[in-house]
Amino acid sequence: MLDATSQAANWMGLCFNANKCAYLHNNGSRRDSVQATSFHIQGEPMISLEEGEAYQQLGKPTGFCIWQTLEDTIKEILQDATKIETSLLVPWRKINALNTFLIPRISFVLRGSAVAKVPFNKVNSIIRQLVKRWLFLPQRASNELTYIGHRQGGANVPRMGDLCDFAVITQAFCLLTCADATMKNIAANALGEVIKKRISRIRSRQDIATCFSSSLDGEFEWDGGDIASLWTHACNITRHLRKHIGCRWTWCEERQELSVLVPRIRATDHTIITPRAQGILEKSLKAAINALYVENLKKKPDQGKAFEFTSKWDARNHFLPWGSFTRFADWRFIHQAQLNCLPLNRAICHGNRDKGCRKCGYNN
Repeated sequence: MLDATSQAANWMGLCFNANKCAYLHNNGSRRDSVQATSFHIQGEPMISLEEGEAYQQLGKPTGFCIWQTLEDTIKEILQDATKIETSLLVPWRKINALNTFLIPRISFVLRGSAVAKVPFNKVNSIIRQLVKRWLFLPQRASNELTYIGHRQGGANVPRMGDLCDFAVITQAFCLLTCADATMKNIAANALGEVIKKRISRIRSRQDIATCFSSSLDGEFEWDGGDIASLWTHACNITRHLRKHIGCRWTWCEERQELSVLVPRIRATDHTIITPRAQGILEKSLKAAINALYVENLKKKPDQGKAFEFTSKWDARNHFLPWGSFTRFADWRFIHQAQLNCLPLNRAICHGNRDKGCRKCGYNN
């Protein structure tokens, strides 16, 4: 393959930079799986990777037996978030800058990387604190308001753990329903090996949906001692999402195709993502989890009672993306008011402080 690529590149007048090309020769059937083999591109030797070494591909470390913590990327994101905090931007512009520049960078890094959620917990905590500060909310305010979309009155800043889940589910579904037959067969065979280790028999097409969506009961209870992979992560995440939003994989015998069912909160109909509509899978999952956060906030007896009404109409939240027709005094007031977090005597939930009015002396 490398010789054919070199020949085609020579014919087109292209030249590869061998110093930027790396390879990893892995033989999984041996104890010392990494092989000392020499590969060349256009006659130039390429960089050979050893076990534990990584190659930075589009900002993501790629290699064998490495832990993709993305520490450098996380550090850069936190530095940029601090720069936005110390800038002279108005509060709503800071939120817009976060959603425009930092969140898409995180989403891009998560695609194609087996990233654990733990390293992103710190990022999520710091960003949530900053967003609450920009909304002039106390830190005791409900976290859901930072995750909810602008149309319902939130900051529209997604939770990092949710982005990790959506990236895994979307990548697995796109590989299994890819238009390229070769890529689709490679993904199906890899998933088939995972299912075979779990149920100890040749898998059927229905087993794919069952493996992803089933609870750990019956023949799918034992994991077969398999190593972690995209497919094992997708199974665990699908079970987690099914518990919270009812998401599950399905197999249609009539159309002979795999699909993902994404229920809608407080609605009778569901969104069924087919292979031809795989581009809206991530958007549908985000809408479902956003609706879940809205419902959870409405159920809170204190901070949710006003939000239940303010989230009903889009026109009421027109100012959130760009701050249109909004004064700074309004911005400092309105988010605290809708969560009942205004610094009034009656709103203080802890201690035995006087709850009387500061002006007229009314006792509550």
